[in-house]
Amino acid sequence: MAKTKNLQKYCSIVGAHFIQSPFSFMWIYGNLSTYTDSYFRFACYPKCWDWDPQWLLSLYVAGLFPGYFMVKPLEKIFGLRWTGIIAMVMFNAAMFGSAWSQQVSIAWTAVMYGALMGTGAGITSSLAILFVSGWAPEKAAVLVASTSGAATLLSVVQNQIITAFVNPNNLKPDANIGPKTYFSQREILDRVPSVLIIHGAITMGLQLIGYLLISNPPKPSHEATGDTAVLETRSAEKFEEWAASSSSHTNNDQSMKDYGSNSRSKTGIDALDLSNRSRDHRIEDFNIETIEEKEGTNNIYSYTPKEILRSPVFYAVCFFGIAIEYGLLLKANFYKKFALLYIHNDKYLTLVGTLVPIISTGSRVLFGTLMDKSLLSLKDVAIIGLSLNCVLCAFWYISARVNAFLYMLLILGLAAAQSLMYVVLPTAALRLFGPVHLSTNFGLLASCTLLCSILSPVVISPFLHAFGWPWVFITGSVCSLLGLCYVVLTNFNENL
Repeated sequence: MAKTKNLQKYCSIVGAHFIQSPFSFMWIYGNLSTYTDSYFRFACYPKCWDWDPQWLLSLYVAGLFPGYFMVKPLEKIFGLRWTGIIAMVMFNAAMFGSAWSQQVSIAWTAVMYGALMGTGAGITSSLAILFVSGWAPEKAAVLVASTSGAATLLSVVQNQIITAFVNPNNLKPDANIGPKTYFSQREILDRVPSVLIIHGAITMGLQLIGYLLISNPPKPSHEATGDTAVLETRSAEKFEEWAASSSSHTNNDQSMKDYGSNSRSKTGIDALDLSNRSRDHRIEDFNIETIEEKEGTNNIYSYTPKEILRSPVFYAVCFFGIAIEYGLLLKANFYKKFALLYIHNDKYLTLVGTLVPIISTGSRVLFGTLMDKSLLSLKDVAIIGLSLNCVLCAFWYISARVNAFLYMLLILGLAAAQSLMYVVLPTAALRLFGPVHLSTNFGLLASCTLLCSILSPVVISPFLHAFGWPWVFITGSVCSLLGLCYVVLTNFNENL
């Protein structure tokens, strides 16, 4: 029995890496968009330039947000595995469909990216976190980093396939319109729709393998019984015990531990002391999972979404996410489009895009391991990511004009900094707010991407045409500086 359980555990962890393959889209988009934007401009049906192409990636990122919140209700109806299969169908149907839609309209393609691709990827991302944290909670940080990193590494192969298929002769862009440059050669444009079908076939095949490997994580013993009456009785008993000892708990939790202290805070949330609840709260306001977590020997606390919204640390993590996501959208949209103005070598820039996921994955795994070993805290990692992003965005414009190799180093540095978002947000949801409401709390933290993705196309395009490339990149630096100030001033306390 133990061997079977171990086999299920390892297969499920491996499977969680495979099901994350749709997330590679974030890392191929910078390369792919150079060709798709040219296709929209010169090859598709007349007047299909009906929207700013920036909305393609922005609505995809915005679509992640509802996907995060769909996991819990879908899981109750279909279970974890079938929820993932539904998400797989959503994502790949949109990917195959976009091979048609991009021939007639940017707007329709953007809707498909947001409504189907983004939502499907959001569901899958939450499921991967639930699987790895359910099977191996003691290594959650590094496994969360490696599952998202697996999709990132997949883009290494996909980026090479895209450029080799679409532009095998390494042709240079030959059309300049405003501050941007495009390919107008028919031999490139005619291949663009087909490359989306190739991408969809790869992601769907890998996801199918993942869902064949995955098993549901073990449930706590009180969930496994399925006896509602027992649960209600135990909840009442726990509530009475908790209420009787609330005064002693208040004395024990009278002060928060400062960030960096060797001892862990018992609350995990600034200015939120739940032990001060009065006795007249109704028993049904407390569920057995949350109380048992709070009373457990490991001092792992689980807070409801309503509770975390009252915490300053929640907003600090959100500001971190907004600043990093804004820089990531800048990189994904423009790292190649901007560089082609000064570096006239498509295959070299594809090489840069190929190295980006390697550096990104290595950065995630490195910092996830350092966090699991308590060598770096969550706050340390957030500060490192924001500081790097702030400095590198400030020199973005200069690097491409100076030297192609210097530009490569800068983009790879940005990749390392921005990849930390995929470590900080899910780890914060687990360590700061506990495992019981993990998918919902992670969705709330990730909501920062919704705000950023909707505002960035509205802001960036007018800003670019009014002030030029240098000031567009400076906005990324300023955004990270503001987020850094807020994070530094906020007290982080972790449950684990």
